[in-house]
Amino acid sequence: MSDAPHPTHSQHRSNRLRAARRHSRAIDAALRRAATYPHPAGRIVRIETHISVVYLAGRYAYKIMKPVDFGFVDFTGLDARRRCGEAEIRLNRPFSGAIYLDVKPLSLDAGRCRLDRGNGSVIDYAVRMRRFDQRELFSNRVAHDELDDTDIDIAARKLAKNHLHAQRLVHGSTRAGTAALLRDQVLAALAPVERDPRTAEIARTAQLRRYCESELERLAAHLDARRANGFVRACHGDLHLDNLIRHGSQVLMFDCIEFSDDLRWIDVTADLAFLIMDLHAHGHARHANRLLARYLEATGDFGGLAALPLYVTYRALVRAMVALLKAGPPHAKGSTLRAGPYTPYLDLAAHATRARTPTLLLCHGLSGSGKSVASQALAEQIGAIRISSDIERKRVRPFAPPDLQTLPASAYTPEAIAAHYDRLVELATTVLGAGYTTLVDATFLNAVHRARFAALARRLDVPLLILHFHADSAVLVERVNARARGPRDALNASNASDAGEAVLAAQMASADPLDSAERHVTVDLDTNVPMDAFASTAWWAPLFERMHGMRETGTAPA
Repeated sequence: MSDAPHPTHSQHRSNRLRAARRHSRAIDAALRRAATYPHPAGRIVRIETHISVVYLAGRYAYKIMKPVDFGFVDFTGLDARRRCGEAEIRLNRPFSGAIYLDVKPLSLDAGRCRLDRGNGSVIDYAVRMRRFDQRELFSNRVAHDELDDTDIDIAARKLAKNHLHAQRLVHGSTRAGTAALLRDQVLAALAPVERDPRTAEIARTAQLRRYCESELERLAAHLDARRANGFVRACHGDLHLDNLIRHGSQVLMFDCIEFSDDLRWIDVTADLAFLIMDLHAHGHARHANRLLARYLEATGDFGGLAALPLYVTYRALVRAMVALLKAGPPHAKGSTLRAGPYTPYLDLAAHATRARTPTLLLCHGLSGSGKSVASQALAEQIGAIRISSDIERKRVRPFAPPDLQTLPASAYTPEAIAAHYDRLVELATTVLGAGYTTLVDATFLNAVHRARFAALARRLDVPLLILHFHADSAVLVERVNARARGPRDALNASNASDAGEAVLAAQMASADPLDSAERHVTVDLDTNVPMDAFASTAWWAPLFERMHGMRETGTAPA
């Protein structure tokens, strides 16, 4: 027997990675040549991420997985890359429609690399996709200030539908979706940020670690209860702006997590949080607020809000980690403590650790007063969570879309209305408990209903404001009639109400006036203006001045 020492595991791994890098360079050189492709390729465009390279060639895009091993993913084996490609085709189709086509072999034939042709040995695999217009990526639309409300609304509708119909986790030995696994994942994303000299100062890592560990412990029972109740589902898992595209009248989501069940089988709120986080990181807070609002209108999943700030922090840490991987190791110890592509993500993660004090805002006004459209615009501006009485009345069960058909008269008996306000109190308690300013959009014409929410504010020790929306009677009549003629759409706040002219007349005759104590916490808002005025911060000046005054006295959120 030889006395030579056996190579260590680390030596084997190092040798394997060096060989993989040589292989990767050869494949890259081949796919940069038009002759490698079995069709006209034109000018080939190369797009690289930390784990893959995409080549845009003619009418198609080809994705090659890098032979890398980052711990959370190991693509150093050819068979692993093939399996990943096949999984990518299968798993992306629910999100991206017909973009994904098939997996093609890359062969070495007579010393030449050939894609999907030749009789040589297979040396790699490429996922073939239909090529799309890169200008329509959400990241590019953001960069050119072209991302609009329609993009957000369609994305919210698409994501909500995917989540509502996604396969639920079958409980067994898997740790997917558990609080314990999430803890491992969050701290694993934080660790490289803590170690890297480029980010230690920017990230305020000690504060981030304290926040993450504290929230993971506080929310453990909540996270496991969500899992037990079916909210851990087959999700996309990587919903940042580079992975969404506007495609005609649709928004397509591509490049989902296919290499790890633990990263794909997650709480639906964790999936939503990725896109919310990335919009915030790119300076689009209003769009992030609108996305969340539309998603909640479509799903009613207010229970997911409790962990949303933690998930946003986690997703920001993931993107910071990816940016560090792409940047490579720092050039010298203690150097490059400058801003980099990871900076907005770390700033956002640090911001999420700040304590928040919510406020309870009650809409008050007759049908047609514009409170639904106005409150929707307000929620987008200040990041409040809006609970629509009209929408929630028509949601047949939790985590389901509302059925906006006109309800029978039995839904509006005194008993039914009282039960409905019970539900609104329950939802407001959930949202306030998650730390979000809560905007309840109901008429609140009955003093008894207002008193219940005033009692809730006292019990939870949160500030209360009543937003009194009013308009001329002729304007009210015109608006309720116009609404009755309009289409019904679950993502349109203005048309869920069943109230017509007769209901409006009954409201005028029976409404309880605000008493002196209520008047003391009321902000008067005249809606005799065009509806688009509600999107202006100037129109909300009376409310913002009142909230600023409350902040000065420590009774409202900063």
